[in-house]
Amino acid sequence: MPIYNYVARDLKGEDHKGTIETYDFSQAAKIILKKGLVVISVTKKDEGKKKLFDKYLNKVSFNDLVIATRQLATMVESGLVLSEALDILVEQQGNRKFKEVLAEVSRDIKGGLDLATALKKHPDVFPALYASLVKAGEESGKLDLVLTELATNLEKDREFRSRIKGAMIYPMMIMSMMVVVMGVMMFFVVPRLTSLYSSSNIDLPTPTKILIAISNFLIGFWWLLLLGGGIASVVFQNWIKTAKGKFIYDSFLLRVPVLNKVVQCTSLTYFTRTFGLLTAAGVPLLDSLAIVADVISNAVYKKALQDSFKGVERGLTFSAQLDSTGMFPKIVPQMFRVGEETGKVDKVAFRLAEYFESESDHLVKNLTVIIEPLILIVLGVAVAFLVMSIILPIYKLTTSF
Repeated sequence: MPIYNYVARDLKGEDHKGTIETYDFSQAAKIILKKGLVVISVTKKDEGKKKLFDKYLNKVSFNDLVIATRQLATMVESGLVLSEALDILVEQQGNRKFKEVLAEVSRDIKGGLDLATALKKHPDVFPALYASLVKAGEESGKLDLVLTELATNLEKDREFRSRIKGAMIYPMMIMSMMVVVMGVMMFFVVPRLTSLYSSSNIDLPTPTKILIAISNFLIGFWWLLLLGGGIASVVFQNWIKTAKGKFIYDSFLLRVPVLNKVVQCTSLTYFTRTFGLLTAAGVPLLDSLAIVADVISNAVYKKALQDSFKGVERGLTFSAQLDSTGMFPKIVPQMFRVGEETGKVDKVAFRLAEYFESESDHLVKNLTVIIEPLILIVLGVAVAFLVMSIILPIYKLTTSF
């Protein structure tokens, strides 16, 4: 719960200062009034450091959300009262921040709020999609079914993310080790060899001169590289947070050979699965499209879905609008056209999600197959350059005697 600093005055005219830990400003004011004090000011305590700490060390992970959703769905489906189910989740939760959030949601439920409204108060923990699905479940009286379906799809999403990350572990490890080895050579090995060569009068080969120059630059200006890299990273992160920057970056990714197919399939997997989940929960097609367009991360597909939304809003068919954007493979509008004709848009969306998920898995595996030999070639060239740079001067030294 947040902490508030307050200044109040008693009946004798004396000022009182202190702190109160409570839910909000109004509750803090009520507590002060109960003490027989007149409220002068109530301000929220600056918790910048605490928030920074929580952001990195006490944040609610996607896995925490998946597990909690499955547990909540199981308890609600078993007939347990929602507030009691939330209280059980609070007791079982190990993450402090998530525990506080669930406790506040439980208090809001007991105070008369519906679950969707209570969840919307915590957008950093519960995405807009999550709250929208819960709202649809509450309005249709099928909250237990919606929570179960939501938990199942979150678990599928977790497995999908895990497979993609797992496929990239080996290439990343090889690249990291290569950087470490090159760093050791440049900062420790080459300087010692340089002192050996400087004591002799031999003319150093060109590769050796290049290697020594690189080593001297890194030793003398490593701080400049770190500073430049840090500034470039901050500038890039801020630029990519802008709408224009994000769109340019995502457009670039969709033009990179091989990688563009991976980005496309992962984006389409998220779109079709999310859209299917919303329509299956009873959310109207137009509302489902608006929600998906809002939550999808790829800016290019976000714009395509927003354009499709405008067309559907004017009365045009969803499949035709997807086709007109030119951003979706032909199978997507064709399948949705069948779904519109048969009234099974949600099932078609789930079928497409399975298809694109399978395609993503194959593409990621193929990408790693391509990356691995490229890494080995780069590694081989680097090793050959180091060997030539080190062995050639030694060979000259031995032949000069």
